[in-house]
Amino acid sequence: MKTIVREWDWWAYHFRVVHRAQIPGIEQWDDDLVEMIVQALELEPGDRVLDLACGSGVHALRLAQRGVEVLGVDIAPSLVAYCRERAAAAVAEEGVATAHFEQGDMRDLEYEGEFDAVLLLSGSFGFYDDATNADVLARIAQALKPGGRVLIDVFDPTRMVVRPPRRSWGEYGGGYSLRATWWEPESCTYVSEFLFIDADGTLNTSPEQERIRVYTLPEWRALLARAGLTMTHALADTKLPLVPYDRDHYGNLVLVAQKG
Repeated sequence: MKTIVREWDWWAYHFRVVHRAQIPGIEQWDDDLVEMIVQALELEPGDRVLDLACGSGVHALRLAQRGVEVLGVDIAPSLVAYCRERAAAAVAEEGVATAHFEQGDMRDLEYEGEFDAVLLLSGSFGFYDDATNADVLARIAQALKPGGRVLIDVFDPTRMVVRPPRRSWGEYGGGYSLRATWWEPESCTYVSEFLFIDADGTLNTSPEQERIRVYTLPEWRALLARAGLTMTHALADTKLPLVPYDRDHYGNLVLVAQKG
C-alpha cells in the first residue's frame, strides 16, 4: 500500500471541506450557530468581526449575508483559497461583498482595536502550551475595540473526562477514515490520530498527533481575566435559546467575554 505523510494544510481541507460537507444536518447546525452568535454578541449590520480559524468560511459568509463585515483568518492556505472562491461566488450570485479572507497564524495576530467582535469556533483553541494559549487570548483582546466581545466555542472538559479511548471508522469522500482519540488526564489534553485511505488504496497519514489542551470553567475565567476580558456568558449549547452552562446543562462549552 502506498503511504503519503500529509501536512496539516491537506488535513485541514480534508476535515473542514470534504468531510464537513457530508455531516448529516450540518446546514441546520450552521444556521442555528449563527443565530446564537448574532444574539450572544449583539451583532448589528456594519459591525466588524474577526473569524479566527475560519475553516471553510461558512459562518463568515452567513454573517456577511446579514450585513456584518467579516475578516476570516486561517493558518491553512488551502482553506483560505477555498473561502475566497466561495466569497467571490457570493458576490456574483448574491451581491454579498463583506466577507474577506487572509492566511495567518493566531499566534502572530497584530490587530489593534479593529474589531467589534472575534469568533473562535469548533474547538479551535488550545493547540499550544499554556503560555502560548494565553498569548493568543491576549492578541484577541488587543484586536478588539473597547467594549468589544469574543465568542469561543471549545471542548467541554466534563465530556472529555468521561470519554473512553476509541477508534472510529468513517466512509466519505470516496475513501475510508480511521480516527483514534483519547484523553490524557495528567495534562488535560485531548489527543487525536487520523488516517485516510483513498479510493485507490493510498494511505494518508499525519506527521504528528493533534493535541488540544482543554480548560475548565474556572481556568477560563482566569485566562480571560489575564487577557483583559470579562466573561459575560458560559453557555451549554450552540443554538438558541441561550442556556447557561451549569450542573444540569453541559456537554458543550461556549464562552462569551467582553473587553474592558
